[in-house]
Amino acid sequence: MSDTLENLNYDFNYNLFIAKTLISNLAKHEDKTRATRWMKKLSTCNRTANEIRLRNDFMYYLIVNIQQGELQPPFNENPPQKPLPSIAHLLPGGAEADADAEAGIFEKVENGEGGKKPLIYENSPDGGAFLAAQPIPRCGAFCYLAVVARKPEPEE
Repeated sequence: MSDTLENLNYDFNYNLFIAKTLISNLAKHEDKTRATRWMKKLSTCNRTANEIRLRNDFMYYLIVNIQQGELQPPFNENPPQKPLPSIAHLLPGGAEADADAEAGIFEKVENGEGGKKPLIYENSPDGGAFLAAQPIPRCGAFCYLAVVARKPEPEE
């Protein structure tokens, strides 16, 4: 993913605003305090691009927990003093959330690290150049639809 730092920081600040707005969904005062501590910790995690992406992932899952009205692990405990990359395994997805695995499969293919190209790249007339420029979700589904118009054949 070729997210610029500006976009990543914008996303984080937007999610931080949402989290602060929704914090009243938490019934327990202890949960509100823990969520606030997590927000403060995440606000300080911005040393590298990978750490910023990981910070945004943590913030996303924190918001999901706040929306549900109850904090689930790892947010049901105070944030550890360790740097984010060392606690990435606490995110849903475990080892997949490791900061070293930040680049998606499509980015790895572009950089020549992924071995064989995905089938959709191989069958694309431009070798996947158009698809490489499109946003690809880290998890979930990716759907691609193409509509092509042809000149009508002359009637005889």
